Amino acid sequence: MSVMPADEPTRFDYLLGAMGASLFCAALLGALSAVPIYLAASVGSLIAAGVGIGGTLGEYE
Repeated sequence: MSVMPADEPTRFDYLLGAMGASLFCAALLGALSAVPIYLAASVGSLIAAGVGIGGTLGEYE
């Protein structure tokens, strides 16, 4: 296994990006709409957890 970082993003970089985007969009939705922030953040956290679990389970295929 190489110690040097890859030149291009790995699949885990994309997973972390998707998790961060879901958390950010949920917080933004809660701040800009009538949806309570705690509810929007909870849904965003569930989506981020689903992406993390799905990406991890996809590694074992």
